[in-house]
Amino acid sequence: MERIIKIYRELIPLLVAMLFVYTAVSKVYDSVGTMRALYNQVFPHWMAELIFYGLPVIELVIAVMVLLPKFRRKGMWAGFLLMIAFTAYISLVMGDVFDRVPCSCGGVLSSLGWEEHLVFNLSVLVMMVIWLIKYDRGSEE
Repeated sequence: MERIIKIYRELIPLLVAMLFVYTAVSKVYDSVGTMRALYNQVFPHWMAELIFYGLPVIELVIAVMVLLPKFRRKGMWAGFLLMIAFTAYISLVMGDVFDRVPCSCGGVLSSLGWEEHLVFNLSVLVMMVIWLIKYDRGSEE
């Protein structure tokens, strides 16, 4: 049982890092598609440009943080908050809060509909919550 706990303790940050690296790289790799998708979202264009330049950097910083034991706790919290924001946005879109449904994300996740994307995000959030409850002791590891 202790081995499973140790694997989980290391596996979840690794999966979170992989997710954030993937999303950052896919945004940069398909920068034209990313910018087009961002301009099609419901927020103002100035915000789309801010997200276009800032979000990949933030995602990569979070990925590095969760891989480094000294910063893992803070990185997991930062990733958790970012995933909460993404998930809230998806929930608002699905709840018909906006006057239209914008296009979805790029990369492999673009093949997911809004419902599937919500389930994916919630699954990641559950893993992160379990990790944070189990291993967040209020001090860096």
